[in-house]
Amino acid sequence: GKGDLASPELRQLAKAKLMADDPAKTDARLLFHENPWNGFDIVIGNPPYEALSKSMDVAARKGLTTNKRYQTVNAGDLYTLFCEAALALAKPDGGVVTLIVPLSISFGQSQRKLREIFNARCREINLRHYDNIPDTIFNGSPTLKTWKNRQRTTIVVALLGDSAIAKRETPIIKSTGLQGWPVAERELCLAQRPKTILNPHAGNIDHRISQQWLRIPTPEVAELITAILDQSRTVSSYRYVPDPDAEDSPDGEFLSFPHTAYQFLGVIPANSVSPRRENLFRVKDKDDLRLLMATLNGHIVYAWWWTVGDGFHIKAIADLEILKIPNIYSKNPDGAINIGQRLIDAIPECTTEKKNSGTVWKNVNFHLKPELIEELDRLHLGALGLPAEPLLGQLRIMRSSSSWNYGAA
Repeated sequence: GKGDLASPELRQLAKAKLMADDPAKTDARLLFHENPWNGFDIVIGNPPYEALSKSMDVAARKGLTTNKRYQTVNAGDLYTLFCEAALALAKPDGGVVTLIVPLSISFGQSQRKLREIFNARCREINLRHYDNIPDTIFNGSPTLKTWKNRQRTTIVVALLGDSAIAKRETPIIKSTGLQGWPVAERELCLAQRPKTILNPHAGNIDHRISQQWLRIPTPEVAELITAILDQSRTVSSYRYVPDPDAEDSPDGEFLSFPHTAYQFLGVIPANSVSPRRENLFRVKDKDDLRLLMATLNGHIVYAWWWTVGDGFHIKAIADLEILKIPNIYSKNPDGAINIGQRLIDAIPECTTEKKNSGTVWKNVNFHLKPELIEELDRLHLGALGLPAEPLLGQLRIMRSSSSWNYGAA
């Protein structure tokens, strides 16, 4: 109804630079006749998940940084730019942003800058994580589960505003593990966050944990992570490098870490099953190999990996080398060594197969021997000075990625 005024206004809107100098520079006054413009009350979106390398060349990506002031271009995924845009468009104090994005937003190292932007602009951030929920979104059958349609997602609901309003240096962050986690448990979880990052520990684990949005489900699991951090030795301290000048330097033994750790790790002696995608770790002798197998194959370490890693990809053994070993094992390793040998004996019964890209890959799932894993877990928790209950029930749920119903655990 504005006649020819519409054309220049639309041209002006199309040329606007969203991230330039002033947030929300789309000049929504042209659309909503508000002056001054204060931002949208609610911004909702389902951004595309696509690598920027597929969308544009290097020059175009650099242009996003220099011309439009996007800060997350180096994250490499289009969805991070949509998140930035949503935060820029929402009302700075009291606006709400809700987005469905990949699970990597909560822990991916490439998404660190995006988390910093959320932390700087929001007073509260709610994260609901979902894993491989089969639906017609990704294929024609609502009951079909395949690796092709598997998509781990997070629904982010963020309330914008200065966290200092609530006299906090950082925003309140509420996070589920996966699927339906009660609000009361989420509140307890994040109340424990300082326990995991206040005291300095060797290595880079404090920095690693502090840069992600934690996925610790209960105070008991937070206590477990703290107890692990309080131990002295790491997996890396068991790495063996032969002395080239020694006459009788042993060859050592090789431990094999899988490339992926979905619901279980499966750390075994090298070449126990084939073909398998492996990362090799060299130890001095068979006793060290057995001890590390007992330490690395239970629910405790999977909970650690879910907190510190991404719960799936093991791109480098260094991600697990920072795991702390119970101090008591250095004085009394016999129990762990015994279970390690029993794990080796159980490999034939626990070997699994999965066909991918025409190859039948093998792995080892020791959770097919639940009585052995429970014995291992109880030994590990006892070595850390923690009671087995209610932790064991919580850790089983955490590993299985099923509904977080602790009453039925």
